[in-house]
Amino acid sequence: MIKNIIQILTVSLVLMFISGCNKFLDLKPQSEITDVTFWKTANDYKLSANWFYLNSLDDPHYYGTNNNDNMSDIAIDVEPDAISSGTYVAPEQDGVWDGSYTGIRNANKLIEQGEKSSIKNDILPYLGEGYFFRAYNYFNLLKSYGGVPLIDKVLDPSSSEIYNERASRDEILNFILSDLNKAISNLAVKSSSETGRVCKEAAKAFKARVCLFEGTWREFHGTGDVNALLDLAISESKDVIDSKSYTLYNGKGSESYRYMFIDQTSENNPESILAKYYRTNINVNGWAYGVSWGALSPTKKIADMYLCSDGLPIDKSSLFEGYNSCRSEFSNRDPRMTQSLILPAKSIIRPQFDAA
Repeated sequence: MIKNIIQILTVSLVLMFISGCNKFLDLKPQSEITDVTFWKTANDYKLSANWFYLNSLDDPHYYGTNNNDNMSDIAIDVEPDAISSGTYVAPEQDGVWDGSYTGIRNANKLIEQGEKSSIKNDILPYLGEGYFFRAYNYFNLLKSYGGVPLIDKVLDPSSSEIYNERASRDEILNFILSDLNKAISNLAVKSSSETGRVCKEAAKAFKARVCLFEGTWREFHGTGDVNALLDLAISESKDVIDSKSYTLYNGKGSESYRYMFIDQTSENNPESILAKYYRTNINVNGWAYGVSWGALSPTKKIADMYLCSDGLPIDKSSLFEGYNSCRSEFSNRDPRMTQSLILPAKSIIRPQFDAA
């Protein structure tokens, strides 16, 4: 009898072990999100698209305020930039490359899942954002490198595309324009879009910028069809203008240009086409934060480039008062000068510290 009991217990333990193993192997991961459990609702796609607003809207080289002008002769940071000072040494890695391909990978994921989704009709705006931000990141690469490897799907370590050669500049441009056309067809118009998200008109405006940039590049490098791109830039821009989705902001009178960027009451101003939202005590490290610490400090060259209030440059206008004092050169100048630069004895608002 004891022997029989032992045999029964042994069989029971074996069955429990087999059953337990099967159950364990069939379990979905409990501590991470997977494709099996995600991509079920429109909100899942929205959460995926939200990543780009935190990351891709920043310059991937700096991962923060866009300080590219520090690399030119019109601005300087708290210390000389290596590019503008002529001491730059090409690194083994680059933030533009890494950051852009991270964004492209995430866009590829959103697009792949969205295109085969059973709720595709409910997620079209987020699918459009995936196409928009894939184009946005490839445009960052185009500006820095020209032709780059073209990756349009999610890769794994065994994917042969990992070793893709650089596509041509024209191939990358055409891919960008194709993605923007898909974005435009999927995105809602501004009046039907959530504030702060990419809309149809914003995608058209960005397409115009891409065409203007590349058309100008072709003009000065003597290559490709210049007029086709510039005509497309004009056409897309006209569509945006005719939509009447945006108008100049004049909520603060003569200082509207300045307050457009810092006034809480104008954060939804009609002049902003695509703005990254910052919130005090939540996400404060925006443009004004960087400027208040000395980033984007203007050089004499940019100061001299501002016109006088009569529309003439300083070397042709009788209104220019010269450099006799620290304030004279700023008198009778384009109003945007006093609203863009921090001038002597002028108080400023730093949103992360000061009340508006």
